[in-house]
Amino acid sequence: MIEEKYPGKEETENKVQAKVILARCPYEMRKSENVFGMRIQKYGSDWRRTWAFKIDFDKAHHEGYDREITSGSFIPDANYPGCPYCGSMNLAQCSCGKSFCFKSEKGLYQREMSLTCPWCGQTGTYRTAENLNLEGGGY
Repeated sequence: MIEEKYPGKEETENKVQAKVILARCPYEMRKSENVFGMRIQKYGSDWRRTWAFKIDFDKAHHEGYDREITSGSFIPDANYPGCPYCGSMNLAQCSCGKSFCFKSEKGLYQREMSLTCPWCGQTGTYRTAENLNLEGGGY
């Protein structure tokens, strides 16, 4: 976990909880190039997705992003740019524990839809959820 400090604030107020978690984009067909990191920051009881960036496997592993385990809600911040490959703001979690972006049909958000996990290839019905337990990439 990264702790960022901001000068001029009291010691109890100046720590920001932030992490980077991994996801994959199923719309980028080259598996070696579809991983991305999402910076998440704690706001109250929620985690907010604040930034996303392309990253390769070796770098993600070296940085330890594949070993992060985080639970909670993962709300996109107002300035979150979405997936760096396809721009999607949506995030799903497979039963394998890994996360990936997805696009809703015709731009509509659906409560339930069939998706295929780009990590393990498993296809299943995904439902909306308030909280997720996200695990790192574990290549």
